[in-house]
Formats: sequence, C-alpha cells, structure tokens
Amino acid sequence: MRASFVAAASIAALAAASPSLAQPSLGPADRPAPTPTDAASYVDEAFAADAFEVTASRLALARSRNPAVRELAQRMIDDAEMTTNALLTAAETANVPPPTSPSGDMTKGAQMDALTQTTGRDFDDTYLAQQRRSQQEALALHQRYAAEGDNDILRDYAVDTAARVADQLDAVNNLPGR
Repeated sequence: MRASFVAAASIAALAAASPSLAQPSLGPADRPAPTPTDAASYVDEAFAADAFEVTASRLALARSRNPAVRELAQRMIDDAEMTTNALLTAAETANVPPPTSPSGDMTKGAQMDALTQTTGRDFDDTYLAQQRRSQQEALALHQRYAAEGDNDILRDYAVDTAARVADQLDAVNNLPGR
C-alpha cells in the first residue's frame, strides 16, 4: 500500500514539475490503446517501445543530414539502450519472464516501412512525427503502470522511466532548427 502511495505521489510530483508529463491531449482517433497493468505485458510493451526507438533512430543516423536530428537520434538510442538494460534487470529481480519479442505491434512495422520509404526533409519530418507519437505512447505506458501496475519493482522502474521519456518528448518537441 505504501509503495502505491509513493508511486502515485512521485508521478503527481513529476507531472507538476513538467507539463509534458501530463497525459497528452489527443483526439479520439489519436488516443493510444489502453496500456497493460500486468507485469509480463508491461515488460513486453516497454521492451518493444525501446526496440522501435532504437531501430528508427539508427535509421535516422544513417539517413538524416540534419545535425540536430542526428544528435536527437543518438540520444534516443543511448536512452533506449539504458532503459532496456534497466528493464531487463528489474524484470529479472521481480521474477517476471523476459520480453517475448521486440517486434511490437503491426503499427510499428508500418511506421518503419513509411520511414524507410522517405528521404531528405521528408525523412526528418516522418522520423520526428513518429518519435513524438512513440514517446507519447511510451509515456502513457509508463505512467499507467507506475500508477496501477501489479509489481512494486516494475512500478519503481516505470516512475523513473516516465521521467526520462518525458525529457525525450520535450527534446523531440523542442528540436533546434525545426
């Protein structure tokens, strides 16, 4: 019970400190699917979100000529690799099975297809739009699990990761030169 209170208080404090931690205001068609509150599903979805972020960002490093986009892509890779390692450690500590697959949902595959079919400024615009959406979805995933998840260890991970994802979303939204 105390851990639930601490997690909820942490999320409230983070939301008050940074407006980007509040749930994004999305229209009905843009709202992400409900996020899981069971540990195994949460681990799978968090792992898939990081895998998409790394894959898309590696493509951005290879294709973008915009230094600001390339710098953001490297940051996204570094952050996702760090959060993936922390997720795997937390899952192991919590006795939750490792992720089943980094594939994510079919939407992510379609997003990668769209990304690979663009070049130049269109690539940068597509990459940034996808990262914005991906970070919003990841933020919702981590915030919901932090508030309602069924495992104390993973809830603590979710609180920490929500703050990092909020910073990433701010970086995408405030990219210099865009």
